[in-house]
Amino acid sequence: MNTSTPTRRYYLRSSENTARSSVAVRLPFNDVVAPVPLRKRNSPTEQGRRHKRQRTQQSHGLPFKSPDCLHPPRQVHIENERIIINLPKRLSLETESPYGNFGKLPHDVVFQVLSRTPYTLLGRMAMTSTSWHDAVLSYVKSGSFRLRWIADVENSPDSSSSKIRSEDLYFSMGTLIKYLTANDEWSTRLECLKAMFTMSYEIGSPIAGLGKMIYAFALRPDEQIDFSEIEDIVKMVLSVAGCLRDEIISAMRRSDFERNLGNREHLHVWFYEMELRKRITSLFLNNGSMDPAYGLNKFFLSCLMKILKEIDAVLPTSIFFLLFAPTTLHENDEVIHWHRLSEISVMTSEEARQLRPLARALYGLLQCRKLSIECPWSKNTVFNLMEEITTYPTPWSMNTFVSLHILEPDLVPIGVIARMNRSHEEEAGDIICTMKMLLHRWSMDVIGVMERAIEVIKLNLRAPQRHCLFDQCWKWHVRNMDELRERFGPTSDMRTELESQMEVMPLLTGLL
Repeated sequence: MNTSTPTRRYYLRSSENTARSSVAVRLPFNDVVAPVPLRKRNSPTEQGRRHKRQRTQQSHGLPFKSPDCLHPPRQVHIENERIIINLPKRLSLETESPYGNFGKLPHDVVFQVLSRTPYTLLGRMAMTSTSWHDAVLSYVKSGSFRLRWIADVENSPDSSSSKIRSEDLYFSMGTLIKYLTANDEWSTRLECLKAMFTMSYEIGSPIAGLGKMIYAFALRPDEQIDFSEIEDIVKMVLSVAGCLRDEIISAMRRSDFERNLGNREHLHVWFYEMELRKRITSLFLNNGSMDPAYGLNKFFLSCLMKILKEIDAVLPTSIFFLLFAPTTLHENDEVIHWHRLSEISVMTSEEARQLRPLARALYGLLQCRKLSIECPWSKNTVFNLMEEITTYPTPWSMNTFVSLHILEPDLVPIGVIARMNRSHEEEAGDIICTMKMLLHRWSMDVIGVMERAIEVIKLNLRAPQRHCLFDQCWKWHVRNMDELRERFGPTSDMRTELESQMEVMPLLTGLL
């Protein structure tokens, strides 16, 4: 079979038609004027309209020369030409490679390469192939890796900063462990983390650095969080740092008398508890932010409280105050003021800021409850926790109690609905009216803050309960007006109360 390229046949015109269609053209290669046939298509009337017209070609004459380039490329002269010397070949642990058969790299050469590779890159290398995974795993288990890690810990700067950066030493180590064990069972992954955590803890790594290692290992989106895995991590940490677990339990069981700032005999207890707070927050609640409701912080807080609740079989209210209670200065040192919230009545938004950590921690527990994961928190447990917090060591004033709800409006429906279901309608109306009054005094958006809370309350109460709640709110308004008259007389200006009531009435009438 002939496989050569077929030649194309051209149909040339006759000499008579060529002579008639010729014109005088000056050729570029000489000065002779000669008739040159023009290239035309055959007329469609010669062989029919449906016949495809054939192209014609010049039948005689020398070829034309191509014209010179109008803008020739500029020749750039490189004085110092850069030459790459010793370009490394592709490292391969495989005996066969599409780029060539390099053979198997010696064991010492592989370790030499890995010893100069950053920790995060080691984890990514382990995910490229099975051979690299086995090589990185063998290197991590070796004594040379242990010596390298000890030297890096000793020479690394202080990791007390709360900022998380990918190049941080401990964050890189957590990322390495996560990537290295990504395809293993959870028990294997946890055991690997425990081995590295134990080694780092024994050589004196800072608590903040260990917290970053845990954070990098557990980091993932909220919808992918497995609550049991976070709980296993917390238990592992408390088992390795056994003294920390004992100190937390001891602080939870300490008598309230020792925390009284008026009793200077227990001065050492105040500083000890403040130091314990810093250690716990750095280890579990410093994952990218000091906010207890941010990211993984809420999951670690929830698991920590669940574990402590299993130990004492009661809600660990004291751990909330240990971690989030306001502080004060004593002899130029910051200490925890356990009793402050029961001693004040919040009037301004500036005073309410000291309640912010407690409100965010409660909101974080609510966020855990909303996710489709196994979580020990329900509306009843959150309500009971709020009640215990707001009655320690004595019941808070109504302004302080409601200010805690205002900072996180999602807490308002829980308190109001639970009281309506427990036949405490007067307290429920008191919460809504006090909230309305404080928001108006703080020049905040009353409608914007209360609208969502009132809507949730309306959906979760029956019609008789909604009517009863409206009546209680109206009675509170009338009673407040009467008290203002008795205190300041009938001629006093009660514009604030009237304006706030008029502003919130459209929302309250929605309960009817």
